[in-house]
Amino acid sequence: MSKLLIIAKREYVQRVKSKGFVIFTILLPALMAGYILFIVAISRASQNQPSHLAVIDLSGEILPVLRQELTDKLSNGKPKFTIEAVTATPATLPQAERRLEQAVLAGRYTGFLVLPADILTSHTAQYHAKNVILDGQTIQNRLRDAVTRVRLRQAGIAADQVPQYFAAFDLQGLRITPEGERQDQGQTLALAYILGGLLYFVLIFYGMNFMSSVVEEKTSRVAEVVLSSVSAFGLLMGKILGVAGAALTQACIWGACLALVGAYSAVVASAAGGGWLRHIPPIGPMIYISFIIFFVLGFLLYSSLYAAVGATVSSEQEMRQSAMPITLLIVAAFFISFTPMMQVGTSLTAVILSEIPFFAPILMMVRIPIANPPFWQIALSWALCAATLVIIIQFTAKIYRVGILMTGKRPNLPELLRWLKYS
Repeated sequence: MSKLLIIAKREYVQRVKSKGFVIFTILLPALMAGYILFIVAISRASQNQPSHLAVIDLSGEILPVLRQELTDKLSNGKPKFTIEAVTATPATLPQAERRLEQAVLAGRYTGFLVLPADILTSHTAQYHAKNVILDGQTIQNRLRDAVTRVRLRQAGIAADQVPQYFAAFDLQGLRITPEGERQDQGQTLALAYILGGLLYFVLIFYGMNFMSSVVEEKTSRVAEVVLSSVSAFGLLMGKILGVAGAALTQACIWGACLALVGAYSAVVASAAGGGWLRHIPPIGPMIYISFIIFFVLGFLLYSSLYAAVGATVSSEQEMRQSAMPITLLIVAAFFISFTPMMQVGTSLTAVILSEIPFFAPILMMVRIPIANPPFWQIALSWALCAATLVIIIQFTAKIYRVGILMTGKRPNLPELLRWLKYS
């Protein structure tokens, strides 16, 4: 046991003190913060960009009302939309569209709208622009309201009664949890995917990194020297525990950075009124406990599989090819987590998939914030992962013991089966 701990400590210290570990630990939160700030800056810049629209209204009824609807303001108080009417008939429409297309390409207009004569019955229109996504949704919503107003007016509804037909309706979603009810507008789903995505990243990144370490020691013959004083199983478990500790350390640092940013944001929001604080998803103790347990079990499970692959190959190219089936298991779990059944999380299929040991670290971690599964399902997934881990480690140790000292041709399936029969 003492030798195993010495190997684990060596692996841990060697990785934690490396420049790559330090740089990546600091760089990832910095990159994520920079990305968020960049998106916010781009979003604000697009909101402060005025739009000059040309409108061809073949119906002759919608444009005046549309002007009343497109009253959005920029942050400086100026109008967001400037509308210019363009006269055309069904016969001259193609020529008018060509002229406006050239004007848009020349930058004189942001885009142009074509409102057909039957817009009140067809409920269709065309928006032409170099970037239809930029203002497309806003224009669609305002145009819908304008058409509805005209139809109500034609139906004999008095002008002063029209606003009541556009009254905003706020449906509050209250999520029921054992700790009580809390407003939920999708933030719980976002939390689930953040946790599942973090596990996905760690399993693949550190799994491949660990396998590369095994191949490097094998090809450099370092393992032969180490195995002269420690068993193959002790070397395997020491390396796995050391790398797992380094990965957990990095995850804790990232979590602490996220917690500090969240605490700072909460203080700032509270001082400013704190209206959005109610949208923060509740993070109960079960989420913390489950994340740590699934982190450890998932890492040990996949690291053992990657170690077995690393012990059977002798080059980086062979390593990538042989590791593909293991990597596909992680990728499959990650993509399954985005399916509608996992977004609900209560179907029988979702329950069964989240209990499969190779999928459980990601899928059950996604289900816990979303579906609040009963504790027995969570405990069962822990037990199944632990039992599978024990079996996998036994097989991996046999393959590792033989393969770590062998070089040359990669063993085929019959040879691997013979390795497993060795005592």
